[in-house]
Amino acid sequence: MTTTHPQTLDTLPRVALVATGGTIAGTLIEGSETWAYESAQRSGESLVMNIPGLLRRAQWHFEQPYSIGSQNLELTHMLQLRAALIRLLRSPNVDAILVTHGTDTMEDMLYFLYLTLPAPLLTKPLVFTGAMLPSDADNADGPVNLSGALDFAVQCLPCDQPVYEAPFGLCMQGLFTAAQCVEKQSTAGLDAFDGPYSMLSDSNWFSSLNTLSPPADLGVPGQFSNLFGTDTLAHPLFEAMEVPIVFCVPGNGPLRQLNDLLNRKPASVVVAAPGHGNIPEFCVPVLRRLLLNGVSVVRASRVAAGGVEQGGEFNALDDFREGTLPAGTVGVYSESGSLSLSKCVVYERLRVLTRSLIGL
Repeated sequence: MTTTHPQTLDTLPRVALVATGGTIAGTLIEGSETWAYESAQRSGESLVMNIPGLLRRAQWHFEQPYSIGSQNLELTHMLQLRAALIRLLRSPNVDAILVTHGTDTMEDMLYFLYLTLPAPLLTKPLVFTGAMLPSDADNADGPVNLSGALDFAVQCLPCDQPVYEAPFGLCMQGLFTAAQCVEKQSTAGLDAFDGPYSMLSDSNWFSSLNTLSPPADLGVPGQFSNLFGTDTLAHPLFEAMEVPIVFCVPGNGPLRQLNDLLNRKPASVVVAAPGHGNIPEFCVPVLRRLLLNGVSVVRASRVAAGGVEQGGEFNALDDFREGTLPAGTVGVYSESGSLSLSKCVVYERLRVLTRSLIGL
């Protein structure tokens, strides 16, 4: 017969909660005749205190590096959160990290961190969560998501497992999505992040992820971690990198927009073209001029799913692919692969920064 002993304060998992605002910390606007709320009105500590019994399930450490609606996310916020997470990942006094974040730019933040957090530090659960409804709404989903994120993180603590993979990604509505695969699928609904690479949030998550086989071109953990110091809070060159998206829509003036970019010379331009990235023929001459002026070009699609691979009917810029011309003389032409437009911009910003720093 096995006897179980109740956990004491000293044996509870040591969990850091990093709160950044978002809808999960939002409150309804009193007296509004429509369904309206303000994001980022509550602290992370108040969110935990408001969930019965949650405070007693861990030894909590609370941090709030900033508090915003995530539509207001800036590059400085991304660097600030990265530095805080690196410090907590290194801390011997933290077993797991939870992060509350707004859903609007959850994808941008997680993909940035996936590419820039040093991979050797990802040895403890790092679990993001959020909400689609503010904290005081009827049927608010934040309490369930935060409680579920804690359950998942604690399940995945290494204990005596011979092979341990620490989860890093998003836990909402009982599902876990690895950081590199997170995409907001809908503007509304509690299942807004249920995607093709979401799985049950339990200790078998890593086996489930391998079964789902995410695309290989999402990059590798820490791919660009050496671009920043571990405590970098600002990087002028990174913040100056401009990566605009030009949508090829009839009547939207993509040619005019591309000509305007010739004057600004951004680091890179993402062309969101119809179908399988079928760039209109009249855009090709100005894209060649941009490439000759050192502006990289990424061929992407305005279609949400499917991605853009090399091939198909568009090959007009193939002679600008990396390796075909002397390094540094021109911009680089490429396809977005399986990256969403949001991920494509994050990846391009980091890639062109790398090229700039090593003098390519």
